[in-house]
Amino acid sequence: MKTAVKARRELPRKIAVPTDFSPGSTSAMACALALAGTDKKKVTAVHAVDPFEYNFGPKDLRYLKKKKVWARAQEAMSDWLKANKFTGCAVSVIEGEAGPAIAQFIDQKSIDLAVLGTSARRHAARLLLGSVAEEIFRKAHCLVLVLGPKMRARRRQQLNRLAFATALEPHSLAALARLSQLARKFDAKISVVRAVSPNIRSRTERIRIAGETKLKIEASVDPGLRKRIQKIHVEFGHPLKIITGFASRSKADAIVMGIRSGGEWDRATTHIPWAFAHRVIANAKCPVLTIRG
Repeated sequence: MKTAVKARRELPRKIAVPTDFSPGSTSAMACALALAGTDKKKVTAVHAVDPFEYNFGPKDLRYLKKKKVWARAQEAMSDWLKANKFTGCAVSVIEGEAGPAIAQFIDQKSIDLAVLGTSARRHAARLLLGSVAEEIFRKAHCLVLVLGPKMRARRRQQLNRLAFATALEPHSLAALARLSQLARKFDAKISVVRAVSPNIRSRTERIRIAGETKLKIEASVDPGLRKRIQKIHVEFGHPLKIITGFASRSKADAIVMGIRSGGEWDRATTHIPWAFAHRVIANAKCPVLTIRG
């Protein structure tokens, strides 16, 4: 008689946490360390120093300013780690504008997962973990887990129940291959949710759309992911309310969204204050995991 063996949970090998030492980045660091389990060394706290402060003036003065700014940044990093009792992790202080510099760091270091905290504010200066978070997850090639301001604190952070939100766009369906890898790593169960315009009132048309959704999802996933999908839910109404509501009802550990890969216009599009992914992050009570499609 054969004994069933539960799938081994394979954690990401390298996790990066961009920080500006705010409460949002503190929550992100706690989450990353929880996901890392006992191997805290795989987590790197990374802070970007903007060279704007010391790029002007006489050469000697620029050097002194740079030395002072870097010393202040390194001291702030050390104080932040000590104040929150974050031990065993790696630390990196880099130079550059936050979004592009951190995205480059993530790719150069072959990071598997970046964990970001964000305030997701409507109207505020673009701080590191404000709308710049959106810029990072559009530019970085790894998975990005974003913790919004309404996320409920949890004793243990896990990614065992995932809600995949899709409108069946090509970039969303393209993300399913990486979702399959993630689901294997965390031995996760998947629920799929699609929000459709409430203006479609015909019962026949609604039935057709529900059937189309199931067929397209099943045609786009590999056999392994197909076995992990427990439900494909189609609902007609406001997309934001449907997605966040479905995630809450299904007790999802994270909402998963496929994000369009950035091109020459990506820097401009991330400045749009109410890009849909940003709105989901701002309202979700669980983290939002973004995958570039």
